Amino acid sequence: MEEERELTFSDILRIFKRRKWTFLIIFFLTIFLTAFYLFFMATPKYEAKQVIEYKSSSSQPTVSLGAAANVLGISQPADSGLTTEIERMKADWVLANVVKELNLVEKSNENKGLIARLRGTEVTERDLIDSLKEGINIQNVQDTNMIEISYQSSDPGLAASVVSLVYSYYTDYAKNLYFEDSQSYLNQVETLFEDISQQYDQINKEVLDFQTKNKLLASSSTSSQTFDSLISYYSETYMNILKLDADKNQLEIRKQAIEDNIFKLSPETKEFILTNTEKDTPVKDIKSKLVSDNIELETLKLNSPSSPRIGALEAEITVLEDELENNLEAIFSNDLNFLASIDMETFNEYTGIITQLQLFDVTKQVYENMLQVIDDEIAKSSPILYEYFLLKQQQTILQARYNTLLAALEQERMKASLYDNKFKVINSAYIPENPVSPNTTLTLAIGGVLAIFLGILGVFVKEAQDKTVKDQYEFESLFRVPDIILNDSNDAEKIVNYVYKKDFKKFGLLFLGNFSVAQNLSQRIYNILNTIKPYKTEYYTSIENEDYKEKFEKFEKFKNTNEAFIVFDNFNNGDYILYRDDLEKIIIFIEEKTTNLEDIKEILKKEKDPTVVYVKKKR
Repeated sequence: MEEERELTFSDILRIFKRRKWTFLIIFFLTIFLTAFYLFFMATPKYEAKQVIEYKSSSSQPTVSLGAAANVLGISQPADSGLTTEIERMKADWVLANVVKELNLVEKSNENKGLIARLRGTEVTERDLIDSLKEGINIQNVQDTNMIEISYQSSDPGLAASVVSLVYSYYTDYAKNLYFEDSQSYLNQVETLFEDISQQYDQINKEVLDFQTKNKLLASSSTSSQTFDSLISYYSETYMNILKLDADKNQLEIRKQAIEDNIFKLSPETKEFILTNTEKDTPVKDIKSKLVSDNIELETLKLNSPSSPRIGALEAEITVLEDELENNLEAIFSNDLNFLASIDMETFNEYTGIITQLQLFDVTKQVYENMLQVIDDEIAKSSPILYEYFLLKQQQTILQARYNTLLAALEQERMKASLYDNKFKVINSAYIPENPVSPNTTLTLAIGGVLAIFLGILGVFVKEAQDKTVKDQYEFESLFRVPDIILNDSNDAEKIVNYVYKKDFKKFGLLFLGNFSVAQNLSQRIYNILNTIKPYKTEYYTSIENEDYKEKFEKFEKFKNTNEAFIVFDNFNNGDYILYRDDLEKIIIFIEEKTTNLEDIKEILKKEKDPTVVYVKKKR
């Protein structure tokens, strides 16, 4: 008899056939609860949307200020990117105004739930701002400049109002920020412009006074034209030097970033990067060869310690180790070699920066030398002309700064006067008519899947909790084939036929099930036997808590009777122990869906050769 067995597919089908009502009840109950929740309990959510398009640069005129703007310390307001603008739409100022306009604080406190009322919880403006931040969804439509603003609420009108107001207050917020930054920039430029303007006026006066004093007004003469061209060339060259310095600073920053990221690494980290980079390097190849040689060497030492190959491998490993060390020293001694070994793209960028910086130095040196040449040339011609040249030089430089600042002022004032929103509305928010959640189809589908799962779980839980014998197949698979099978509890003829054929004089009936069934079946057996042999067969019944004197008197009578049978309802009671040895045969009745499996196991262990009768339940 097997204690445990694996379930086959046919076993599972039989389980579901037995427990079909359990499965169906759980399945339809789950579907009913899902539908009840969906149609009577779930709060529908409506989603309002607004689609806007981001104009990457505002339609305001722009003026290039050149490198002189950097030299003068002018910092124009930067054009904030799309990500920044999206975050601004969720700014506290924007959402606070939405909360105030829709009167959400008062409405929320008036419509509080029962628990919140009992606890005395008050909804604050901060709570609603945080709630809106979490609820409002602002995302970029893939591969476009489109932005979708959406919000869900049980009130479709509120959802549409929130979306519309968020965008409306954002435009005010963005405009205020722009003008604040613009005014700050204008104040900075105006202050600098005022100072440069005074200096420029002063140098113009000095140049004019010097010309008048030294009679240098003949601007049409050839010498004067040559002098003016030298002044113009000097000014242009001077401004080019300033531009070179600004560009050089940017290159130096990038060069320093590469050096910080790559060159300032420990030797261990450099070796790890070098040997694990996707690019094949001599170090990587040597290290790989060392690994394979060492594996081969250790394998030979283990399996063929006398192999001549061991010496050759040891020598080869020594050479490879020296080669690896030399390669690492060669690469680490020069940062550029290391960079070229691990990242050729960055190496090319870095060498290009170095080359450009060198060219800048050469060009700057050429410019400075030319300035010195012009300075010396004019100084040799005449002390008066040289002094005049210095004045003109200052005048030209101040004029360039003056023009730069004037252009910056005009540009910013023009931008402010022609301010344009960075977004344009593609689809305005409207009140949604149909809810987006709960999704009826999806919810019912999930409920159906859950119903199937719970139904299956319920079937197996019910099966596991049921310790009775479920059907004949289970009994036979766990124990053995029954000697007699009764189609119902009234089928006494098979028992009588069996007793008559075996000619049992004294036998016992042990019922592992419902005692009312035992009484009915025993009585029918007795009636049939007495029909065959009138008044020859005695019928005894085991009675619990029977008087001991009556118990033993009944037992003695049973012993002295030629033909008799006794009925037991429990194999653990004292009567069963008392009568068992005087019985020719014990007939055990197993009642389908009633008899406990553990009782069957126990009685079959105790009884060597019982007759097993399997009693089926009526369908």
